[in-house]
Amino acid sequence: MASMNKVPLLYGGATSPFSRMAKLYGDHLNLDFKYELIDIYNAEFLDELNPLRQIPTLILDDGNALFDSRTIFSYFEDQAGCDLTVLDFQQSTRISLALGMADACLQYRMEMMLSENDRNEAKILKLKARMDRSVKKLNDWSDDITAGKVRLEQFVVACSLEYLDFRYTKNWREECGKLDAWLEVFSQRDDMIKTRPVG
Repeated sequence: MASMNKVPLLYGGATSPFSRMAKLYGDHLNLDFKYELIDIYNAEFLDELNPLRQIPTLILDDGNALFDSRTIFSYFEDQAGCDLTVLDFQQSTRISLALGMADACLQYRMEMMLSENDRNEAKILKLKARMDRSVKKLNDWSDDITAGKVRLEQFVVACSLEYLDFRYTKNWREECGKLDAWLEVFSQRDDMIKTRPVG
């Protein structure tokens, strides 16, 4: 059991889109938590808390751990007193697509870090196709994504799109004009600027 914290502690990574989403959403909901960046490759201490050794991982004030982005999102909403009885399955599906696109981009990044001899070119092509299909579908849904108040869906989509820019390509912007125009504005939020990955 981990030592107890006065407030929840969110472990994240400097370039992890999922950590960024969790931090942005927790801050947006005005929750009290600490955020600590770690090097996941050297975070052996995390193994006992999260056997997957993945980020984000949230350590609660009783020492228990929550992991997986969507679990942490739900916990934050519960703590903020959000009405969890209102379910929008289409919005949830759009969030799932954006999360899946970010995951494909992360897998692509991991594959591209290998030497040319060790890369799986068939896998790379499949991941590229998956990302391309996903961003086009999100653009088809852009009217729903961009309408209304700032919410989880918008943070997830914005972080996923910026992760594509960061690790894959910005070429999607040419074909997905609606999303590109929205992101140009949304990305100028102070919280988006402060959490943007560099390197």
